[in-house]
Order: sequence, then C-alpha cells, then structure tokens
Amino acid sequence: LTRVPTLVPSALAALEAALELEEEEGDVPTRVLAEHQMDTRRKQKLLLSQLRVLKLLLGVVENPGQPLAPTDLREAVAQARGRWQGLKVRYGEALGALEEALPAALEQLEQGQQLLQRGKAALEARLEQ
Repeated sequence: LTRVPTLVPSALAALEAALELEEEEGDVPTRVLAEHQMDTRRKQKLLLSQLRVLKLLLGVVENPGQPLAPTDLREAVAQARGRWQGLKVRYGEALGALEEALPAALEQLEQGQQLLQRGKAALEARLEQ
C-alpha cells in the first residue's frame, strides 16, 4: 500500500509527458499505443470469458434439467485427449530419432565440407598449372 501513492504521481507525470508529446508531434508515442493495445486486449479477453460464463449460466437457467455436457461430448473429449497423447508420444519418438541421427549427419557434413575444400584446392592448383 505504501507504493501506491508513489506510483500515482509517476503515472500522472508519464501521462502528462505523453500528452505533451502528442500535442507537440501530433502523434501518440509508440510506447503509449503499445500499452493501450495490451490493456485493451486484456480487457477483451476478460469480457469474452465473462460472456462465456454468462452463456453457460443462461443455458442452465433456460434448461435446468439438462446436464451441462452431453455424454457424447465427453466421449469426444476423451478421444481427442487420447489422440493428443498419442501424437505427443510419436513426436517424442521422432525427436529422439532425430537427436540420435544428428551427430552422424553432422560428421558426414563436415567430411563433405573437408572433401569440397580439398577438391577446390586441387582444382585451383590444376588451373594454375
């Protein structure tokens, strides 16, 4: 609570400075626009979540006897979760295979680059002759 009074004057000073810049340049500083955009987005997300809750509550009020989620929806969610887990496992396996193959591929690449350098050197020497 002791920080609040110190923040208010600094916030007011920053706002006044931004307003002075706006008046001088005729444009709002980028920092102020970015802060405004982030704040607006945060408020939009909050409002959207509140609207979702309101929609759910209105659905319960309009149809008090129905369950919130039908069983087929629950089954679909369970199946989707299972598929997701399967994809995560396959991704982990593929990532492991790539990590195992990477050192050998890098070694081959380095050997190829050395061979290329020797070939270039031989070609230059041959062209000079």
